[in-house]
Amino acid sequence: MIWLDRAIGWFSPEAEARRTRARVVTQRLRAVNGYDGAGKGRRNTWTRGRDTSANAENRAALPILRARHRELVRNNPYAARAMTVLQSNIIGTGIRPRAVAEEGAEARRDQAQKAMLAWCESTDIDYDGRHDLYGLQSLAVRTAKESGDALLVRMTQRGGRSGIPLKVRLLEGDYLDHTKNGPMENGYAVQGVQFNKNHQRVGYWLHQHHPGDALASLAPLTGSKLTPAEDVIHLYEQHRPGQVRGVPAGTAAVMRMKNLDDYQDARIEAQKSAACLVGVVTEPEPFGEGERKADVLPDRLEPGMFPRLGPGESVEFNTPPTVAGHGEFVSTEQHAVAIAYDVPYELLTGDLSEVNYSSMRMGYLQFLRSNDQYRWNVFIPTFGVGLALWFSDAYVLTGGNLDGITWDWAPPERELLDPAREVGPMILMNRAGYRSLRGTIRSTGVEPADVLEEIAEERQWLKERGIVLTTDPALVSNAGVTQARQGDTGFPDPANDPGAGPGND
Repeated sequence: MIWLDRAIGWFSPEAEARRTRARVVTQRLRAVNGYDGAGKGRRNTWTRGRDTSANAENRAALPILRARHRELVRNNPYAARAMTVLQSNIIGTGIRPRAVAEEGAEARRDQAQKAMLAWCESTDIDYDGRHDLYGLQSLAVRTAKESGDALLVRMTQRGGRSGIPLKVRLLEGDYLDHTKNGPMENGYAVQGVQFNKNHQRVGYWLHQHHPGDALASLAPLTGSKLTPAEDVIHLYEQHRPGQVRGVPAGTAAVMRMKNLDDYQDARIEAQKSAACLVGVVTEPEPFGEGERKADVLPDRLEPGMFPRLGPGESVEFNTPPTVAGHGEFVSTEQHAVAIAYDVPYELLTGDLSEVNYSSMRMGYLQFLRSNDQYRWNVFIPTFGVGLALWFSDAYVLTGGNLDGITWDWAPPERELLDPAREVGPMILMNRAGYRSLRGTIRSTGVEPADVLEEIAEERQWLKERGIVLTTDPALVSNAGVTQARQGDTGFPDPANDPGAGPGND
């Protein structure tokens, strides 16, 4: 405070408080306006930008975004391709469950692993009886990316071939009753997700049928029902703290894709119209009285036609619209779409004309990091951990023992872009000590223990049959030369070869 404020405060504390509050507000405004993006001059013509929560934004926007994005996936080649690229690269052939045992629990681990694979690698896992675990993973990721979120519901059902009384039902986010929003008994709901007073998820309000299905109108008007949270896996990507529902991937490019479609359609129609009318025939003088003037444009246009007007006519050829700059503009928009979906431009469009190994590898590495981030930060903590808990509960009901057993997940093997260029540096890093052999194997998306165990079994099998291959560096080099054993001098033993002593060739 300055001396004047203190003087005013001596006579009127209320006036001093008003001046202090006004000064604080002014200082905050000056601090905000120190950023160009927060300015309010004539150059800052922002029409939107609200300081609302993610849930407030999603409540009105999610149904519209979901419907429009699905329309793009059905009819826009870039959106459809982006979904395929994300689905195939995040899941691939499947993220495999693996039982991990403490010391002394190896037998229980093998038994649990066998039961898990017998259940999840068959259609016993799917409530609809169509997919195994890896098919459900792929469909769940596509559903979450295309619609914003996906739901997996635990269904207890006996009679499967695996003997595990558990099935999983995959639902779209539409099943969540987004009208359940606001204060509820013993808590509150946010777009169909029920919370208690401690802000913990306790349930999901699910419709009996898909709201967009004809069966929904025929079903009894019972409304949605609350399903306990422990029976539902809610898969979505969270971008802001407290965000309860997800949004479709590529949301930032929805309008770009629609405008690009309209632009390309307009250019195509312009070219088609120009091709239909090659030129027109005109006459040098006006028609005489009583003479009939022919139509310049007939009722039906066909490529290469000339309308005829009568005697004394002349031909004027039509100038078709230019296509200059079309490719550059479309390419720029395609790059923006690829960025919005976080996929490489080359994978989105199939255009490899401007790609070399270095540029492709740089883009592919970033794409791999994005996929790994989604797998380990979103998919596995929700889908993987939740499914493992469901299986463990069902497995114990069948008499299984999981003491000392935990579950891990192994992503699919990563393909090398150019093995001839990538394997050599990996070997050098191992030999120089910058990375362990297990670390190198793990970087390719393979579990090191499985690979090393398989290698040991294979070498033992070859040794028992007297087969020597260059794939065993302990025996043979790449050139086919037998390697020296530990303790060998590299020279023949004189005791076994009298002619191999010193001084003898």
